[in-house]
Amino acid sequence: MDQPVPKTTNFNPDKFRLRKLVDRLVEMDEIEVRNEPVALSEMSPIIEATKKGVLFKKAGPEQHEVVGAVSASRTRLAAAFGVPENKLREEFMRRAANPQKTYVVPSNESPVHEVVLTGDQIDLYKLPFHVQHEYDGGPYITSGIDFVIDPVTKRSNVGCRRLMLRGKDKCGFNLTAPSDLKQVYLGCVSRGEKLPASFTIGAHPIDTMAASNRGMPGQDEINTLGTFRGEPLPVVKCLTNDLYVPADAEIVLEGYIDERGYIDNEGPYGEYMGYYGPMHGDPVFHVTAITRRRDVLHQTIKHGVGRNLGWCDGAPMGALQSEARAWSILKQAGIDVVDVFSPPGPGVNCHMRVSIRKRSNAEPRDAITALLGMSRTTKHVYITDDDVDIRSSEQMEWAMSGRFQADKDLIVMSNLRFMPMDPSGTNGNSSKAGFDCTWNFPRPNAVTARVPEAAKIEGPARFQTVQQALETGPMHFAKLMSVLGSRDGREIVREVETLRDAGQLDRNSDGEYYLTKK
Repeated sequence: MDQPVPKTTNFNPDKFRLRKLVDRLVEMDEIEVRNEPVALSEMSPIIEATKKGVLFKKAGPEQHEVVGAVSASRTRLAAAFGVPENKLREEFMRRAANPQKTYVVPSNESPVHEVVLTGDQIDLYKLPFHVQHEYDGGPYITSGIDFVIDPVTKRSNVGCRRLMLRGKDKCGFNLTAPSDLKQVYLGCVSRGEKLPASFTIGAHPIDTMAASNRGMPGQDEINTLGTFRGEPLPVVKCLTNDLYVPADAEIVLEGYIDERGYIDNEGPYGEYMGYYGPMHGDPVFHVTAITRRRDVLHQTIKHGVGRNLGWCDGAPMGALQSEARAWSILKQAGIDVVDVFSPPGPGVNCHMRVSIRKRSNAEPRDAITALLGMSRTTKHVYITDDDVDIRSSEQMEWAMSGRFQADKDLIVMSNLRFMPMDPSGTNGNSSKAGFDCTWNFPRPNAVTARVPEAAKIEGPARFQTVQQALETGPMHFAKLMSVLGSRDGREIVREVETLRDAGQLDRNSDGEYYLTKK
């Protein structure tokens, strides 16, 4: 791990505190508050039934404060970033382009060290582990962010991992999918070494989002948390291992992953594609200390709710990162992109909508090929013209129905990398498809290619008669009404019919009235 920079700024322990954000979201009516006692078994059905977040004031027999689904909407995520929703992508990309580092806060100034439990004081059974899905392998804490240092490279690694309760001082945790941490751990197993690890529980959504990111090339992954925050990250050294964790976290589980390898059964568990992952072998994490704030706020992540994946914590966070990645890919490909949008609902935000200013018939195919080839989590791409609001499902259906022909506008690519838990794929590979929902270039000018909208009849009158108006050129009927100052239209029909009966008026193929040469 890079050495943290000396403390050069005043440490604000609440600026990125989970509780402070939750208080704001309650004021915004984005989180509902449950003041009555709630059994741990009742939490998930309550969280799953609402689009809002939920704050339980008295969860379980210990009456913990637990918040769920803090980041499960774009509105909540925008509040976490402190910007309007329409500025989220711009702000995220600005921060990502400005790497930050960490600085050390002394233990006695770190709120996460206000309460320290070691030895016989450690008791995970007193924490609010709870069952989320019907076939889960046991009670979980789902908001864990893991911190380790690669013993070989000395670089930090950060990720998001759930913790399955296995005993008073141990947990199983999911380390099955390919990841840097898995490779680091397998190296430790081959050498017979324990791997020191710490988990924060209760983190600002920006930290969770950063932990799910693979990090910037060549950068210690812990620095990604500061980069996403947009300022240096305050860290504190753990008490029972040599790791650093955010000093403003709610709770930290310190410990190590034992050297025996994949000896514990973890899962099944409701996963990001909206189906269960299988039970599988996983390592064991042993807890050597629990440190926390005095007024700790516990956190649970809403995850794997199959028919409503758009209501889960990961949906807006994944969408934001997918959209930023798509925007960069398209710009690098020379596409005049107007907007990108990953709609809620599909697992891992695998659908991407893109509107472009089309300059040739090749560009939609170029955009589709670039996105499907360079973005692993993108499975289906929809390209529209810039007159389509891609954030509107109705407009997307409209564009698909009138601008798409399957025999020439469907692009299918086989055997591309996708997410391993896609039940329709094979060993992490999938077919992917792009849909060109754009007009042929150049777009036809005929009235049949124009979008109907309510007529805007405006004055003042510029002519006194239909004949005077049409002497300046062909006009549609609504235009005649405007230039003649009509607020009715029926009186204009009389003039039009008089001219028509006299053989002085006709209409072109677009429906405009024009004067004949008679």
